[in-house]
Amino acid sequence: MIIKIKKIKLTIFAPDPEKKLSNGLEYNLNIDDSGSIIDALSILDKNIYKNPDRTIFPIYKGLIHSYLQLIWDAEENVIYEDCAVNAYGPNKEFIPLHEDINFNLYPNSEITIVVHAD
Repeated sequence: MIIKIKKIKLTIFAPDPEKKLSNGLEYNLNIDDSGSIIDALSILDKNIYKNPDRTIFPIYKGLIHSYLQLIWDAEENVIYEDCAVNAYGPNKEFIPLHEDINFNLYPNSEITIVVHAD
């Protein structure tokens, strides 16, 4: 069985007191061809846990330990309302992640998330 992979670029900003995300961090990720933003954040968190010397976590006084925890409300299965999301496919197709968190991301999507954007 051949597994198809797609690449996405994910940039995350947050006005954290520790100044670890204030200037934003950019990640280039390979995810499964049917992957959503939740899959992308999961892969990012797994990569960070494999390389603990390169992690920014914990942040917010030790309360936040992963990007999923920072961005995704697991109980409601939505991106937190105070996160601004700018997501587009390679041909500038808008990706409605606030409306559909399970949206199958386009290959070569570019996604920017600003946490606590309210």
